Amino acid sequence: MSRLASVRVVLAVGLAVVLTSGCGTSGSKIPVSEMTATTDASGVQKVTVEIHSFYFKPSRIIVKSGVPVDMTFKFKNMFTPHNFTCNGADAGIQIDKSAGFMSFNRTKELKFTPTKPGEYPFYCAVDSHMKKGMTGTIVVQ
Repeated sequence: MSRLASVRVVLAVGLAVVLTSGCGTSGSKIPVSEMTATTDASGVQKVTVEIHSFYFKPSRIIVKSGVPVDMTFKFKNMFTPHNFTCNGADAGIQIDKSAGFMSFNRTKELKFTPTKPGEYPFYCAVDSHMKKGMTGTIVVQ
C-alpha cells in the first residue's frame, strides 16, 4: 500500500471515529424496554442484552431468584467503548462486562444465580454514559 493510500485509510478511520463516538440516542429519551428471562430445557434462564450508544435494550430485565442466568451481551457500537455494570453482590449479582474502542469481540457472556429478590440497578460506567441515561434494572422475583 502506498503512503498516500495509508494516509487515506487513517483519515477515513479517524473521521468515522469522530462522527460516531459522540453520536447515539440518549437512554433518557427512550422508553423502558422490559423482558422476562426465558428458561431453557435445562432450567437456565436466558437473557440477551444489546448495548447501544447510549442505551440498553432491554433496560428492565426480570429473572427468578435461585435459578441460574446465562446473560449474553451484544455490544452494537464499534467505535464507542461501553460496559455493563451491576453491583448486587449480596444477591449473587456482580457484573462488569466491557467492550473497548475497536474491539472485535463484540459478544460477551456471563453466568450467575440471583439469590435475593429485589431491584438491582445496572449502568455503563464509561465516562458520562450513565448521565446520558445508559441505565437499567435487573428485577429478581
